[in-house]
Amino acid sequence: MLLIHLSDIHFRHGEVGVPLDPNTHLRNELLIDAEKMCSKLDKTPSAILISGDIAYAGHTEEYTYALSWLEELADKCGTTTANIFIVPGNHDVVRSIAGKPMVKALHDQIKVADHLFLDTNIRGYLNDQDTGRALYESLDNYNLFAQQFFCDLKPPLRTLAKRDLMLNDGSILRLNGINSSFVSSASDKAGDIFVDPSYVQITREQGVEHLVLCHHPISWIRQGNVLSDHLNDVARIQLFGHDHTNRIDLKRDSVIVAASAAHPDRTEHGWEPGYNLIELNVDNSENSRKLRVSVHVRIWQNRPAQFIPKMDRDKDVFINEIVLEAWSGIKRQPSVVTGTNIVNAKLSTAPESEPIGSGSDPMDNLRNISVRFFKLKFSQKSAIAGKLDLLENEDVNQPDFERFRSVFNRAHDRGLIEELDKEVRAAEESIKK
Repeated sequence: MLLIHLSDIHFRHGEVGVPLDPNTHLRNELLIDAEKMCSKLDKTPSAILISGDIAYAGHTEEYTYALSWLEELADKCGTTTANIFIVPGNHDVVRSIAGKPMVKALHDQIKVADHLFLDTNIRGYLNDQDTGRALYESLDNYNLFAQQFFCDLKPPLRTLAKRDLMLNDGSILRLNGINSSFVSSASDKAGDIFVDPSYVQITREQGVEHLVLCHHPISWIRQGNVLSDHLNDVARIQLFGHDHTNRIDLKRDSVIVAASAAHPDRTEHGWEPGYNLIELNVDNSENSRKLRVSVHVRIWQNRPAQFIPKMDRDKDVFINEIVLEAWSGIKRQPSVVTGTNIVNAKLSTAPESEPIGSGSDPMDNLRNISVRFFKLKFSQKSAIAGKLDLLENEDVNQPDFERFRSVFNRAHDRGLIEELDKEVRAAEESIKK
């Protein structure tokens, strides 16, 4: 399995896609390098992981550009945007909303809470409809973007995004996206960032290995020590962003990667753009089961300008072998587990003759339809939802991302995904005309 890991892309409205864009060359070189590396490794990425800060200020235009660039990245690497998995960062927060008096008051109450009652207080705020909505409203534009990848978040049931991928021995790699940006504003500082208690839902399970994606590193999170202890118990791979500095910690039972920023500010000290490619392989030889993790850290070099490998002494890849528990070898069924109805989909299930470890995911077709549906204009999505009778009275007061998620869920539950696909194709054809 191959994973591409990006962080802190910071697509900035008014800068990207214009003649004075200072990062056009950098982005183009990243595309060229990623394509070259996938060819060199002879692998197609099973997922493109982004650990936050897709946007710079949470503007819808920034996400529009992000999707077009990520489509190009996916295409060059031989995959599709349906395989994108993301978490929000502090730059995905709309700060004018995060600075509202009610939201600021909630942030302040969380920040002054005694550590013994912190998780209880956060749980209470997220379980309450009004305070939960207030804490997450600044992420609405992010959620509009994330919903097409089934990564959108809404308290109290969907504060942890999940997706399953199949490893080469038929076991599961479960992607877990932790939101560290729901208490984020212009006044962020280390130690005043929070996660909610849902991370304890990441638990050990036979035939399942966990990868965790979180924007803020442990040092920024108030519950960092407790979170770190738990992740070290359950997660083989931990990916972080935010600090714009690449670091790799090869532990006995895990690999922890702090990513460079794909788009750091050029005024930063030690400006060093970068991204990562992560190879995973389960080895069952010699009566033991091991996960081999190979991390290729690509960093930007000036004069001549190009991406080059970060070296581990004399090697251009960081390798760790982690001993895994014995497992029966019964092929698991990948699913999306996000607190939504879209789980264990029966669409595009691999044929019985398909070999274990082929990487087939029964959710692929569903995600492809989702990406295409959510790319349509608001009026087109509304017309399709109305035609298929997928809108309910309860949708009226919901934010747009939640309304259309409900539409998609109902289409799945009512067996109307094929009809939805046909309507999406018709809408796409009308755009071309």
